[in-house]
Amino acid sequence: MRVNFTIEGPPVGKARPRVTRKVTYTPKKTSQYEDLVRYTAINSFDGCFDHDEPVDVRIVAYFPIPKSWSKKRRQLCLINKELPIKRPDIDNVSKIIMDGMNPKMKRNKQLHRMVEVMRGIYHDDKQVTTLVVKKRYAERPRVEVRIKRDMGD
Repeated sequence: MRVNFTIEGPPVGKARPRVTRKVTYTPKKTSQYEDLVRYTAINSFDGCFDHDEPVDVRIVAYFPIPKSWSKKRRQLCLINKELPIKRPDIDNVSKIIMDGMNPKMKRNKQLHRMVEVMRGIYHDDKQVTTLVVKKRYAERPRVEVRIKRDMGD
């Protein structure tokens, strides 16, 4: 079983939760991007990985090349001689993608527990046993994700 999908647009990193006196919440940009990841992943894959199935995830985040850079420097970016060392951090990119592939949960106040609102690719990101994340430059910014069952080495 294998899933490939692409999220168009520049990569977004997972932001920290915000805390007020009364409530803790996820910033709107983060939750919207997680929903975009979930929607794209579900439309690329009809099933779901089993609870006990180990998963291998590969993520490549392609960042836009700054317009102010020279043609020579742009060419170096396209052949991967110059790599992006800018924000968002690679771990925040991987967190938002992996959390976006989890099912969307909401608290049901009547039942006093969390209920699934929208299914995900897997049941929880604890199933991920292999994770490879790369940052690259490209003319078309995007995030490419490949998920498959981890067979071990």
